[in-house]
Amino acid sequence: MELSIEIFILAALAFGLMAYVIGKLHKELGSIMTIIGSLAIFGGITYLGYSGELLGDTEYLTFATFEISQFGLFFAIIVSFVFAMVSFFNPFFIKQYKYPALYSMLFMFSLAGAIGVFFSSDLLYLFFFFEFVVWTSLFLIPMGRSRKAASWYYGFSAAGSFMLLFAILLIFNATGSFHISNISNVTGGTQIAVFILMSGAAFTKLGAFPLHIWLPKVLTNAPDPVTAVFSGGLEKLGAFVALLAIVNMGGIGFMIPTIDMYFGQMVIATLGAMTIVFGTLMAIRQDDAKKLLAYSSMSNGGYILVGFAMLTSQGIAGGLYHIVAHALASTAAFLAIAAVARITGTTKMKELGGIIHKMPVTYMVYLIAIISMAGIPPMGGFISKWMIFQSVMNKGMVIIAIATFFGSIGSFLYVFRPLAALFLGQELPQFKKTVKEVPFFMMLPMLILSLLNVYTGVLPGQIIKFINGIFTDMQLNYNIIMDGFSIQGWNGNSMLNPLLIAGVFGFGVFVAFIIFIVLKKSKKVDLMDTYTAGNFVYTEELLHYSVDFYAPLERLYEKYIHIMKNFYKSLANKVKEFGAFMKYFFFTNKPEITVFWIVALLVFLLWGDVV
Repeated sequence: MELSIEIFILAALAFGLMAYVIGKLHKELGSIMTIIGSLAIFGGITYLGYSGELLGDTEYLTFATFEISQFGLFFAIIVSFVFAMVSFFNPFFIKQYKYPALYSMLFMFSLAGAIGVFFSSDLLYLFFFFEFVVWTSLFLIPMGRSRKAASWYYGFSAAGSFMLLFAILLIFNATGSFHISNISNVTGGTQIAVFILMSGAAFTKLGAFPLHIWLPKVLTNAPDPVTAVFSGGLEKLGAFVALLAIVNMGGIGFMIPTIDMYFGQMVIATLGAMTIVFGTLMAIRQDDAKKLLAYSSMSNGGYILVGFAMLTSQGIAGGLYHIVAHALASTAAFLAIAAVARITGTTKMKELGGIIHKMPVTYMVYLIAIISMAGIPPMGGFISKWMIFQSVMNKGMVIIAIATFFGSIGSFLYVFRPLAALFLGQELPQFKKTVKEVPFFMMLPMLILSLLNVYTGVLPGQIIKFINGIFTDMQLNYNIIMDGFSIQGWNGNSMLNPLLIAGVFGFGVFVAFIIFIVLKKSKKVDLMDTYTAGNFVYTEELLHYSVDFYAPLERLYEKYIHIMKNFYKSLANKVKEFGAFMKYFFFTNKPEITVFWIVALLVFLLWGDVV
């Protein structure tokens, strides 16, 4: 059965409208429509895409042109899957929103726009759908904790959109066509300008340094399910634009022989490495679990950029694989934190603790997710980071390699903090009777994501095959060689066998379990039968250590973290001053200003006669 991609875009819009109408009558039923719609769209795109029966023809959306590509299908499957998984949380949060019917509609509209971006063959319509995603997602943010976060999102998104639009107009001016294939046909100074503008748009949407300011604000303050959509799904629009700019355009600028790399790609790799380091250091400092994961998303975006910038088969494949791994891990982690927030009403780690006893499944979901984020086997994040690291070392870029390695070590530090303080910390008295495991339909998507986190770390063959198909589709002379279950490294000698590694880890866990069962158990004592610093403890809260978790480490770089914040604050003040200046000269009722403009206009009109 053949279907056009426009059917899925129209279906997402139709489900959004139905969710709005039904949501006006019954909140939960309206949100259930987002589950049905997103599952149908994900299933349809995946099945028809794999079978080759997905078409780009248009019958109803005649103003647009679509093209089915492997890289478009890759992103569409990932993002629609994230929407499908997050949608299961919507009925359980819908009562918290002031406009529940509008939330359900905008949720589906954002999915429709994302699909349009990934399959548009015309750059002008790609921009239209890109803007459609920005505007529909913009109004989801204020339904959370703060409206100010939406202003930050709008400001940075507007900057990214203008950069993308200017790049598209430059491409049209140089080639006479808006077709997406012409991105690689621009040359000379226009090529450099397009590369800078499209990279800027990608950095903005991906939340990469130095255009990252909006990301922690939005992911901290947006509704809990929406944060998972942004981190796991909508951020990947930035990765899509980055793929078009960094990879599709090829080498930019002059070649640097010592590292066999073009200057433009070296700049991207450097900024990607800075994104990794900065995101890691900022995540370590956070007490809010959502804000911590927001900086984690920023850091992981840096890995994607570094991988793409290498312009090697290992690097680009690692970047693409990391898109999959991070989408699965971050969505699972954000949903786990959302589950905790629904039960407790907070995501502040100093206000939580000991939840593992009441929410063991949620704990396991978060544990598996952070193992993948930290790049530890046997999870998907390990494979993607291994390929990126291999590519960086092949180029001899030691500083970039140190940054990528530091990001993995640091990520284990910051993701361990919620694990220790929130789940494994002391169970606080106020939550002993109120906390319980989430309902099955909230548990289901988290379990699916956890299984896929393990699957992508043990059996990467299908994803590698898909990535090789992307290389062929983009006419790139790259290929990742699989030898059975092993992935070949950059030098042809190093091999990674994820299945063998998983087997070793599994055997180690099995041995540890046997030891735990066979050996004598530790003696249970009363909670308060302990002391610290030579004094007995009389209140349970004193046993909960979560504030200033990494204080000694934070003190090493504390005075440097405000540099970018102060820069943007100064920039904002300059913009305000410029706005006040423009208001005074263009939007005022002062007579002296009116006289000034009359005189200026007369001088302009008479200038030719005077000369």
